[in-house]
Amino acid sequence: MYRRKLSLSSTRLIRTFNAVSVLQTLYKEGSCSRARLTEVTKMSQATIARIVTELTDRGVIVEERVGESNGGRRPIIFRLNYEQLFTVGIQLLKERSSIVIGDIKGKILFKKVFHQTSLEPEKFIKELAREFELLLEGSQIDRENILGVGLAVSGIINRELGLLHKSINLGWYEVKIVELLEKTLGLPVFVENDANAGALAEIWFGGAKNVSSLLYLKAFRGVGVGIVFEGKLLSGVKGMSGEIAHYPLVDNGKPCRCGQHGCIESYLYMPDILQQYARESGINLDDDNELLVYAFDGEPLAEKYIEEISEILAKTITFVTLLLDIDLIIMGELWGKVGKQFAALITQKVEIMTKYSGLNKTILVKPSGLGVDSDLLGAIGLVIDEWFTPPIWC
Repeated sequence: MYRRKLSLSSTRLIRTFNAVSVLQTLYKEGSCSRARLTEVTKMSQATIARIVTELTDRGVIVEERVGESNGGRRPIIFRLNYEQLFTVGIQLLKERSSIVIGDIKGKILFKKVFHQTSLEPEKFIKELAREFELLLEGSQIDRENILGVGLAVSGIINRELGLLHKSINLGWYEVKIVELLEKTLGLPVFVENDANAGALAEIWFGGAKNVSSLLYLKAFRGVGVGIVFEGKLLSGVKGMSGEIAHYPLVDNGKPCRCGQHGCIESYLYMPDILQQYARESGINLDDDNELLVYAFDGEPLAEKYIEEISEILAKTITFVTLLLDIDLIIMGELWGKVGKQFAALITQKVEIMTKYSGLNKTILVKPSGLGVDSDLLGAIGLVIDEWFTPPIWC
């Protein structure tokens, strides 16, 4: 059976077991000597000396300073060279796909967006591989210094098996996405649902660095929730945690892409909302943000739409946060992009609903500050999350 966690073992230097142990120890310790590496990893002095020399020659670790002597020769203290350790993030969408190369602090260094010509999985992956090679060549980054590839994709994912069970956006079912990508790219690959990846991005690089539990909500061209609980991403037994899009609220006749009526997504799927608004108002909005601008400017029909959207978002948020006792909600995609005013509206509604529950609880709703690259940063975070814990604060 194909197992994702085998990906960290490789004949390539920085992904061999011994090198991984040294890199992870340096990360946890911040910096340390060869003697300390020997003590922590339980490897022999000779093995540590060899690994440190090889990693230093590659520029992956560097000499930070000379330590204090304990009676003998003063030890050399080593640290990670964050500028020479890289990750790759990939976002797959029906309309377009994106590839980035970033460092392990979440800084995107190179980015490539392309429109694939085929949605057939194997052809799609081959095309993706060609685009990646072009990006890698242009970046002049050594493949050997890449820790791995993170993949954010809309759908139901079994992260442990590297299996994409279902993606409505791509029209894919039961695709061994990690196995396909690893064979094609020659790098370890880690996959996660895009909402879960967004939650990881907030933990590693965003507004939740000091938070152990949060809910990350995506609701634009689909609805998804990523949940980090007590420092761990919740995926569920079958990778379905947070798959709330097609939970039926009230059958009010609103059709959903799944075929039933009254789903959460039927209230929040923005392309349908804008089409309906255009039919009723005669106004075609070119920018997704304009509906909120119209609403906050007092346009009655836009106000009605935003009131309904905010009510559904607040109900969804309140239910999930009370169920899991989470205090922080971060809104991504459009609802995060529109900023503090909309988040304040949701917070107000959540406070009212929470009060009705009789619980003494404060729930903070805030927009994501990561912008349009939140999924890609989440993909990068997937790789870092496999290598290093807790998040890098420095």
